Amino acid sequence: MQPKSPRPSLPEPAEAASEAGGSTSAGAGCAAGFYTARDARNQRRANLWLFAATLVYLGAAAAIHWRASLPRALPWLLAGLTAGLYIMAVRSLLVFLRGADELLRKIQIEALALGFGAGAVFSLLYPLFEKLGGPEVGENATPLVMMLAWGAGSWLGARRYSGSGAP
Repeated sequence: MQPKSPRPSLPEPAEAASEAGGSTSAGAGCAAGFYTARDARNQRRANLWLFAATLVYLGAAAAIHWRASLPRALPWLLAGLTAGLYIMAVRSLLVFLRGADELLRKIQIEALALGFGAGAVFSLLYPLFEKLGGPEVGENATPLVMMLAWGAGSWLGARRYSGSGAP
């Protein structure tokens, strides 16, 4: 006869995720297991706004480059549209973060902190390396470093809290 524990056994991670409304289809190390249907929908919406804004940004950059052969208002219109789309992307990201549970919010806030820190360090140090003879990277390098570090931080946080990362 097995002795009974006074505490109930803990459910398996897949059971816990499905009972909480989360996704169970993701493997270890994937952030999808932390997402409820609402979280996934909110993040998808933010990603779509970011994607649309990035496409319009590329169009605005091209329009500014070839503005001599385009109507004068078109580059301005595209630049304004880009700003509006990025504002909607930031708003959607805030909606996603406000609706997320504590663990998902913690993962995302730590990832954003990593992105901000990496961008700040890069923007302060890389001009020194350029003056020492390093290649010129342009004005878009800092946001790119920030976004890549944010993505890496999200992935690392999901790995850490899913149990498949290093202790």
